[in-house]
Amino acid sequence: MMINPDLTPNVQNQPQPSTERPAAVAVLMGREPEILNHICRQGVAAAIWQRCPISLFQNWVDALHPASLPQMRTIAPVNLVEDAVRAACDISKISAGSERDMLASDIAALAFMFSKIMNVQTVQVRLDVDDDVMCPRFHKDNVRARLLCTYRGPATQYIDETKPETPKYISQMTTGSVGIFRGKKWPSKEPCSLLHRSPHLPLKAVTRMLLVIDPVG
Repeated sequence: MMINPDLTPNVQNQPQPSTERPAAVAVLMGREPEILNHICRQGVAAAIWQRCPISLFQNWVDALHPASLPQMRTIAPVNLVEDAVRAACDISKISAGSERDMLASDIAALAFMFSKIMNVQTVQVRLDVDDDVMCPRFHKDNVRARLLCTYRGPATQYIDETKPETPKYISQMTTGSVGIFRGKKWPSKEPCSLLHRSPHLPLKAVTRMLLVIDPVG
């Protein structure tokens, strides 16, 4: 695994008592991967595993030429995800090495964890590069839930949809962290009021590489 976790749980946007129909808005954060399981708890709109990338891996992925960053979009059983990532790296002509192996094994591990949480055997996996294929507006995805991990560049931002879109209310994941966000098709009558987006990038900013995993079935 390419990440070194520690133990510091945290909670953001804890929902307040209300006479109205309660909405899921809480963001649970922790330093252990088990925090992701809490996406199924009542009132939780997102669960974020806060990870610190190993410097060897991060230096490698940051140094790759933008044209060499692997891109992919595939639907596969979880046991074939690692092979799919390796194939994408081959297409991008990324040389074999320990860092490339870290990327493939990490994506495969995240796909496996997500499949267990969502109780599916098949997932759709995307590696998106730069914001031309990402969404710069705050939104909810048209899926049950979505796993996001930014391997390179600024990570995903999120906000309670009842708040104004100002820096005061916008939160942001860190590069390498893993978040599961509820989508529009979450199997519950509990509404979700948390939105997320890809960050706006200034000119000459680093090219982003974002992992997206959706459940299939």
